[in-house]
Amino acid sequence: MITLRLEGCEVILLDNDKTMKVAILAYDGCTPSMVVGMLDIFSFASSQHKNKDKQDLFDVAIVTETGQPANGFSKLPIQAQSSIKTKTKFDLIYIPGFVGELETILSRQSKLIVWIREQYRKGVTLAAACNGNFLLAETGALDKKKATTHWSLISTFKQRYQKIRVEPERIVIDNGAVLSAAGVTAYFNLAILLVERYGSKELALTSAKVFLVDAGRKIQTPYQMFHVTKNHGDDDVVQVQEWLEANYSKTVTLEQITQICNLTKKTLTRRFKRVTGDSPMSYLQKLRVENAKRMLESKKIPFNEITWRVGYNDISSFHKVFKTETGLTPNEYRTKFSLV
Repeated sequence: MITLRLEGCEVILLDNDKTMKVAILAYDGCTPSMVVGMLDIFSFASSQHKNKDKQDLFDVAIVTETGQPANGFSKLPIQAQSSIKTKTKFDLIYIPGFVGELETILSRQSKLIVWIREQYRKGVTLAAACNGNFLLAETGALDKKKATTHWSLISTFKQRYQKIRVEPERIVIDNGAVLSAAGVTAYFNLAILLVERYGSKELALTSAKVFLVDAGRKIQTPYQMFHVTKNHGDDDVVQVQEWLEANYSKTVTLEQITQICNLTKKTLTRRFKRVTGDSPMSYLQKLRVENAKRMLESKKIPFNEITWRVGYNDISSFHKVFKTETGLTPNEYRTKFSLV
């Protein structure tokens, strides 16, 4: 049976009676769990599908550039069943993430990127997770489409690929012929989505339950950590950053901040945002939320006291700010991440 699926402006034709040929890419420096974990979910779903419909759902091969084993970043050799010279016509190619220096990885995997681009032009569906989205983006397949990546790499991704519409909070983005998943374990959610697409909702739910995947997880915002950058070369901004970090628990105004560096409000805001990505007051708000998160994780103190400790007087106001920044209420955050 052929079913028609519309995704954005792309039309996806699915043959529900066909075994989908899937290539899971492996390359030096890749994250082994993102390779083997995807293989495990696809293999389980395929076996369940075969028990019911007498046919495998997926025919999966781990593919490397040469067909030789790839060395994951943890030095684990990943055996390959095929190389990019294979004559196999794949329906889906999945690109896992990596641990390593970005430019080095992209340079070393240039042949793999060219092959992925060629396969996309032949109509193969592409999917990537975490910083595997950088390899996917290099092919051009994400141009004028939506994408996500690991929360810590959003700024770099946006700057490098300005033709891509980045939605940093999303766990999985389905553009039809191109899918993009967020950081590391978001490949679980990507896998479940693909099982549903090529199999069924029932099979996807069963797979999610067996592998303990939170299929309802839609955003990665709760996992984000506020990353402070000070190696930008603007000494006046660094001075302000350090003052804010020491005084976030007090009442702070923009007028006070300008006195620290002897800059006008307009000049300070422009320079501060250029090197940090935030205005001084937005930076202060993120500092307060990050410190509140640390207290919720490690201390058994009520949220109203945390609110006062981070410099807010209005509990209701900070409650709204916290949820906006993290996607969770304070109680939900504490339940999810508490260490005590």
